[in-house]
Amino acid sequence: FIDNEWWRIDAPVELGGTAIPPSIRWAIAEMVLGSNPSIHIYASGTAFAHVAYVYGTEEQKKIAKLMVDKQWGATMMLTEPDAGSDVGAGRSKAIKQADGTWHITGTKRFITSGDSDLTENIIHFVLARPEGAVAGTKGLDLYMIPKFMFDFNTGELGKRNGVYVTKIEDKMGLNVSATCEMNLGEKEPAVGYLLGEVHDGIAQMFKVIEYARMMVGTKAIATLSAGYQQALAYAKTRVQGPDLIKAKDKNSPRVEIIKHPDVRRSLMVQKSYSEGMRALVLYTASIQDAYALAVAEGADPEKIEDYHLVNDLLLPIVKGYGSEKSYTLLGTESLQTFGGSGFTTDWPLEQYVRDAKIDTLYEGTTAIQGLDFFFRKIVRDRGRSITILGKEIAKFAATGGA
Repeated sequence: FIDNEWWRIDAPVELGGTAIPPSIRWAIAEMVLGSNPSIHIYASGTAFAHVAYVYGTEEQKKIAKLMVDKQWGATMMLTEPDAGSDVGAGRSKAIKQADGTWHITGTKRFITSGDSDLTENIIHFVLARPEGAVAGTKGLDLYMIPKFMFDFNTGELGKRNGVYVTKIEDKMGLNVSATCEMNLGEKEPAVGYLLGEVHDGIAQMFKVIEYARMMVGTKAIATLSAGYQQALAYAKTRVQGPDLIKAKDKNSPRVEIIKHPDVRRSLMVQKSYSEGMRALVLYTASIQDAYALAVAEGADPEKIEDYHLVNDLLLPIVKGYGSEKSYTLLGTESLQTFGGSGFTTDWPLEQYVRDAKIDTLYEGTTAIQGLDFFFRKIVRDRGRSITILGKEIAKFAATGGA
């Protein structure tokens, strides 16, 4: 993945990334996430570099360039032991130093890819509250904290920074991806840089969260697709029982289970939902295409805002519906196709089920997605985005799907 430079699809064009539309990028991501999601997760440093490049100061843009050039890893640190879905309850503190840097202290929990030896350095994107800031999410800032300090011009690594793993979670699934508890500033100062030198952390972090939610939904749907393909292959070779129309004939030959009506029903359900939800991902990505094109062409601001709002409306559907439906069908249909064998580790379905459960939980539980969908995406804009989407659906229906 790295050697063939697939990582370039997430990097800013200005930093050597590949100029391709989001729809192509997410189609590629689905294939990677469906085969080995942890590979995609560990290689997400270039996506974070994009955030550093867009929001960073001119000096901080050098960090973004180094992240791309040197393939550094990245994490997003929001969750704390007492601040899960309630992000605004976070207690991590930031104290400004005379040299313009910040020292961050606190404990972060459930940090994906918190540490590894896959990359020489990791840039942690950390939410923390500066001294004197207001309570809640509005008082949080976003800081970039490197695992190793480094020279901004050459990227040469210096001393170890004060951010360390204190625990690796023993999880139900997705075990290749290390989920860590991280301590900042206990042994030595955790030196960080305030992103953009502005106090707008939650808005900046939401750009990362939006990407993560799209990724999680795509991962879930890709896992269902992989589960369906495994079930289909098994059903074509597993011989059990006679054809239903010859069931009374004791001498009738045994047939592959794909010839049994209920197995065919199950396979069609899996196929329909995996392909339908793939279409949902790609449709959402096509809205991102249209938004990017409209911005590049200097289109009417209202048109640009329409694309932005529709994309925002679709994200909790991709993440929330995609993860819930995929997890349910992997267990009730894909694994079920294998019968008792599906419950064993001889076949990959039990792992797919375990790996997929996290998708309904991290980056906002399904209930959080529902609240976001209704209050932020429908009520707040007085139904503007859902009206636009409804008109598009009506227009498509009027053509008969042509």
